[in-house]
Amino acid sequence: METTRLLQGTKRRHSGEQTKRTAPDDRGNALVRGRSRAQQGDEVPTYNKTEGGSEDYFRNLYSTEPNFARLGLKYPELGAMLKDGAYLNFADPAAVMQLTKTLLLDHFGLRVHLPADRLCPPVPNRHNYILWLKDLIDSTSSSYSEKYEPGRRVTGLDIGTGASLIYPLLGCVQRPAWHFVATDIDAESLASARTNARQNNLASRIRILERTASEPLLPLDDLGIHTIDFAMTNPPFYASDTELLDLAAQKSQPPHSACTGAAVEMVCEGGEVRFVERMIEESLALRGRVQWYTAMLGKQSSLEVLLDVLAKHKINNFAVTTFIQGGKTRRWALGWSFLTRRPSLDASRGCGSSIAKTLLPPVTETTIYQPSPHLHTDPTLSLAKTLRDTIESLGLPSWSWDAQNLRGVGFAEGNVWSRAYRRRKTRESEATKQEASVPPLDVATCAFGFSLTIQPADPDTSSDSPAVVLRWLQGGDASLFESFAGVLQRCLRKDSARPG
Repeated sequence: METTRLLQGTKRRHSGEQTKRTAPDDRGNALVRGRSRAQQGDEVPTYNKTEGGSEDYFRNLYSTEPNFARLGLKYPELGAMLKDGAYLNFADPAAVMQLTKTLLLDHFGLRVHLPADRLCPPVPNRHNYILWLKDLIDSTSSSYSEKYEPGRRVTGLDIGTGASLIYPLLGCVQRPAWHFVATDIDAESLASARTNARQNNLASRIRILERTASEPLLPLDDLGIHTIDFAMTNPPFYASDTELLDLAAQKSQPPHSACTGAAVEMVCEGGEVRFVERMIEESLALRGRVQWYTAMLGKQSSLEVLLDVLAKHKINNFAVTTFIQGGKTRRWALGWSFLTRRPSLDASRGCGSSIAKTLLPPVTETTIYQPSPHLHTDPTLSLAKTLRDTIESLGLPSWSWDAQNLRGVGFAEGNVWSRAYRRRKTRESEATKQEASVPPLDVATCAFGFSLTIQPADPDTSSDSPAVVLRWLQGGDASLFESFAGVLQRCLRKDSARPG
C-alpha cells in the first residue's frame, strides 16, 4: 500500500547535544566528566592537518562526549585542570578556556590565542552554526545538486567575529574553498583575531575589517564586493548592562559554565532583536546580493519577534533551527533569503516541536509514494519509468534524469500540469502561424524547480521498500509544490493499480 508522508523536519542531533555526568567538588562546584575509557567506543580521531577532515568526520564531531581523560593525557595543559584525571570544573574560566584551546587543536588542528577578558566560545555550539551553514549553502546551490561541491568558492561575512575568530577558522578548516570577511568594532578583539588568522596560515582567506557601531553591518559597498554567499552573526544578547545583571540575578542556579567577556561583546542597544532587525533592514536594500542572511539567537522570544518582522516584509524564504549544547544550553538560528532557491528540510525546519508549526517555513520535501514492502519483485525500475513518462508528458522547458543515481531535476514556468494551462497553450499555438525563435532558458527565472529521487529500501531505517521523494528546489509559491505532489502521487497510484 502506498503512503504519502509530509516530512515535517526533525530537530537534528547537532554536535554537542548530550547529557553530561556531573559530580560536586569539595566546594560544591559542578564538575563535568567526559566519557570514561569503558565508554570510548568510536573515539573521535585527532584531526590530521595534512590530510584534512572528511565531511563525515566534521558532521559526527561531538555526537558523543569528548573523552577528557584521553585529552588530559595527550595535552598536559588540560590534564592539569582535571580533577582525578577525568573531571573538568566548568565554573573555572581558566579550565573552560583550556578546554576550548584543546578541542580546537585536537579536532580541527587550530592553535588559538584567547584573551582572558574576552568571550571564550564553546566549540560544539560554534561548530553547530558552521554545520547548519553548510547545509544551507549546499542545498541551495545554483547547480541544484543538493550536495557539497568542493570546487565551489564561497564567501561569507562574519559580523562581530570576536577575539577568537572562531567562525572563519572553523569554516576555512572544513571547506578549503571558503573565504571570509570578518568584522568587529573592538580593537583588542581585532588584534587577537589577526593573530589567530596568521598563526593558522589563513590570513590570505580571512579579511579582517574594523568597523564602528554606527556603520552598516553589511558593508558590501565599502568592501567593493558585489555579492557574497552568506552573512552570519552571533549578536550581543543584552540591551543594557542593567539587563545583563538583572537576568543573572534572577537565575536560581549558578551558570553551567564560566562566562568571560567584555561589555562590548555582550551588550548593544536593543539587544539581539534590534541587532538582527538592523540586518533585516539592510537586507531589504541589498536583497539577493547576499544569498543567505543568518543570525544565532539566545532567546526563543527573539526568534518569534524576528519571524514576525520577516512576515511583515513578505520574506517567505527562510530557515530556522536549534542548536543544543550539553543538554542545557539551547540556541536558535534564523536565516532568510531573497532568492527563490529553497533549502533542505533539515536546514529549514530544524526546530522540531520547540516552536509553533505556524511559525515554521513551508515544507520543502515530501515522500509521495512508497509501494508495499511485500511485492515479489523490486519496483525501482517500474517507478523510474512511470516518473520519467509522467514528467516528459508535461513538456517541461527543462528536465534531466540521472539513471545511475535515480534522481531527476526539472523546472516549470508555472502550473503546466493543470488543464487550464494546457488549454491556454493550445489556443496560443493555434493562433500562432509560425513558430518564433525561443531564447535560451534561464532556469533561475522559472517559477518552480524540483527534484525527484527514488530512495532505495534501507532496513537500517525501517524502510523496507523504495520511496519516491519530491524536493522543492525553487520558487516562491508553495501551492505549486503541493499541487505537483498531488499530480505525481495520482500517476504513481494509477500505475501501481494496473495488472502486472
